[in-house]
Amino acid sequence: MRVDKVIARAALSTVAAILILCAMMIATLCLAFPQTMMKLTYDLGLDGASVKFASTAYERSGNNVYYIAYATEVAIGADDYEHVVSCGKAFVADEAAFKAYATERNADGAYEQYIYGKICVAQYRLGEKETALLDAKTYLGGKFPQNNAVIAVLLEAIKTGDKPTATAALQTMQTLKTEQGAALSSDDAKRLDDLIKATGEWLNG
Repeated sequence: MRVDKVIARAALSTVAAILILCAMMIATLCLAFPQTMMKLTYDLGLDGASVKFASTAYERSGNNVYYIAYATEVAIGADDYEHVVSCGKAFVADEAAFKAYATERNADGAYEQYIYGKICVAQYRLGEKETALLDAKTYLGGKFPQNNAVIAVLLEAIKTGDKPTATAALQTMQTLKTEQGAALSSDDAKRLDDLIKATGEWLNG
């Protein structure tokens, strides 16, 4: 056998061994360290994989809210509506942990309303319009804060010229005013009245 063939075979064997070791290392990381892989895949632009690893890390960590928050935020950034809904709903389902995390991010409630709005808009864009509005109403909790999920769905409907959904949003706001009007803060009451008026004008315009 010629010396060059021996060298070539040895080189190929070395490369193959390196590739096998790399594959084993990646497989080990995927199985044992999803929290590491979620960041690595995100840095590589693999948003879908990052969301899945973050979700796995959440389940394995005993539901550490940081990981499901990470998954939700990556899905939002990637316009991955299905995972925005699935991860977002898992995120807000543990209400105490979600609210504590949201307060750490924004004490004024802005982050909380942001997540609610993104979940409902994702549902809307997936064609689940009635569910989006029903969930948005639930997320209000008898209040009408700034940038809430009902407003998010309403704006999405107006942007797409969807008058049936805008009409349903108007009815939701009118019902809230009837049922909770006296209990709303002055800011919430004014915001609600302004939106009811503006929506009615848009529908009639």
